[in-house]
Amino acid sequence: MRRAFHGSVVLFLTVAFASAGAASDIDYSRPDSWLARPGLESAAGLVPKDSGYSNLAASARADVFCVHPTTGMRKDVANVPIDDPQAIAIGRMMLMAQATPFNGIARIYAPRYRQVALHVYDESEAALQPPMNFAYEDVRRAFAYYAEHENQGRPFFLVAHSQGSNYGLRLLMEAIQGTPLQARLVAAYLPGMPTPRSVFAEHLARIPPCATAGQVGCVAIWGVFKDGYRDFGGWEAINVYWDAAARRWRSAKGMPLVNINPVSWRADDVPAPQSLHLGAVPFGVAATHFSRPVAHLVSARTGHGYTLVSPALPAGLFDDGGVFDPGNYHVFDINLFWVDLRANARHRLTAFLAQREQAKYPLIEGPMTATAIVGRAFRLKLAVRNGPAAFRAEGLPAGLHLDAATGEIAGVPAAPGHHAVVVTATNAVDASTAELALAVQAAPH
Repeated sequence: MRRAFHGSVVLFLTVAFASAGAASDIDYSRPDSWLARPGLESAAGLVPKDSGYSNLAASARADVFCVHPTTGMRKDVANVPIDDPQAIAIGRMMLMAQATPFNGIARIYAPRYRQVALHVYDESEAALQPPMNFAYEDVRRAFAYYAEHENQGRPFFLVAHSQGSNYGLRLLMEAIQGTPLQARLVAAYLPGMPTPRSVFAEHLARIPPCATAGQVGCVAIWGVFKDGYRDFGGWEAINVYWDAAARRWRSAKGMPLVNINPVSWRADDVPAPQSLHLGAVPFGVAATHFSRPVAHLVSARTGHGYTLVSPALPAGLFDDGGVFDPGNYHVFDINLFWVDLRANARHRLTAFLAQREQAKYPLIEGPMTATAIVGRAFRLKLAVRNGPAAFRAEGLPAGLHLDAATGEIAGVPAAPGHHAVVVTATNAVDASTAELALAVQAAPH
């Protein structure tokens, strides 16, 4: 369950509260109505230092429309003004954690909106209705602006978390399903809110829950707890989903829930071992926040309608500031699987471009990461659809070279380090670009 907010969740971004008045209608044609959009410098363009990942949004063929979670902690309002400085500071921090998995394949749009303040979730379900509808209207208007003025027929992902996922799910029902936009939806990632299976049976029959790693036009939903957590009923009692039949926000308590395993990307109860976990980006501890991803950190399985992970998260890498009970990993729903999500989004986009758009230009399938050892022979061949293609690479370490005709990287690396390699494949139709995070490790003694 949720606990009282502690200021430490703001980390080193200490910001004083401001007494902002009621905001006027938001003009989404203005850059300052967005936390992120192309041409606007934002936290969505970052990658963890020395991680080997690259921001390739400028050459991306897809978009992400991202709705941030609750970042407004004021207790004197139900809907937080978009110019509240603390909400903005925490919003940028959450954008850093939650939008950045996509900047290797997509341009990112993240609107500011008059979100529901955290304290309102501790009030009654009836009290939630007006402020949540008010916040949703901002999100709906931002998405309508994006769809009309920015999308221009591009494939897109819908990405959100927590409160944002509430509005993302409603967008799928009211603004995407059954419209031309549905054909452009690569996938939606909407973790963090208990979502009943009945939503899809009754209100989202054309946009199903994701069940496999390469499925497109689907919705991936998960929520993370430590294996052994028990108070799921308490969690469901204070969170809601949009009931389209009743036209209200309501609790999913006691209902069968949708959940996908964000390591295996399968909607089954088969556990995914730690060896398959691609990597988490640390969150909430000033010394490690948004530092290099840590692989093989947790195993994951589906239970009680959620993703249950073990072992417990290291205190030096993860801290939610005391917002939630021990074992409730809600704040870490996305960055705990940062690399897994980055790889899966690339996989789904490649499948979408091949299936839906029948792309004829090269589609670089991978790998996304690789490891070499100093002084030892290394060989890696890039996988590509729609070949043959001519290849080039930028950022290769000393000792490694790319065969432009075959796409094979080979050689003997000379020194340890993390390298953000960017590869390009070109055929007679067009070119495409992808990242390769290459880690060169020192030889073991």
